[in-house]
Amino acid sequence: MTSNNGDIKSTFLNPSKSLRYEPCIHDYTRLYLNQPTVKAAIHVKKDITWMKCSEVLQYQYTDMDISMVPIYQYLIDGEYELDILIFSGDDDSVCSTLGTQDWIWNLGYDVSEPAWQTYSVKNQPSGYLTKWKGKKLGFLTVHGAGHEVPLFKPDVAFTMFQDYLAGKLTNG
Repeated sequence: MTSNNGDIKSTFLNPSKSLRYEPCIHDYTRLYLNQPTVKAAIHVKKDITWMKCSEVLQYQYTDMDISMVPIYQYLIDGEYELDILIFSGDDDSVCSTLGTQDWIWNLGYDVSEPAWQTYSVKNQPSGYLTKWKGKKLGFLTVHGAGHEVPLFKPDVAFTMFQDYLAGKLTNG
């Protein structure tokens, strides 16, 4: 990727274009998002300036110890008609796939067989999908992706998003 805004735009708008690791991606993102045409396209006020980090939000580190599992159970078991897909890169050093699997399986729902179905994109195995009986819940691993799946595997992320919207990844 170069600093040329045209190249940046084509990369973000073309999920099939391969991305290599770029340590300053946040700078590219900031530059891209601050373009007037992009602000207009995503309906952002003209006077908004995107920054790398916000000093407005102050997180409490103790909040990291609060489980989100009850929130997921509330959303899954409620009558909200939500399709919930949880996805995880299998090369994620921040939130391990194993940890994600652990809390999902501990919800206690029955797995729809077969568990761990191969999920393929363009006839290439790209991860594994598990669904739960009577729940609009799916868990998808993305092979070779890190914490930010769309950054590492844009083709897979784009197809996954399309499949999610089509209801293919949950029992919904």
